[in-house]
Amino acid sequence: MYKLSYKLSVRERVTAKCERHPRYNPEKDGRGGIKGACSTCFSLYDLHAARLALDAAVHQFVRRAGPWARPRESRRRKKGDALSPAEIPEVQP
Repeated sequence: MYKLSYKLSVRERVTAKCERHPRYNPEKDGRGGIKGACSTCFSLYDLHAARLALDAAVHQFVRRAGPWARPRESRRRKKGDALSPAEIPEVQP
């Protein structure tokens, strides 16, 4: 039996550009758009490629794990918790 608990949350915002080539965009220009073997442009391209690889890996994992995944049951409320608006009974005058 294989048992796996998986939870991934990645939240990073990266804003970067090359000082020598400010118009280089790895999404549009790709590896061929790098001029003069600029190390910063190569780093931007590698960062973009790593993001695409991570997105593909997460998508593949979710697709393959889907048939065995069970939906979580909702937690039971404690007696002292406040009621949600849907659970409040309506009072008629």
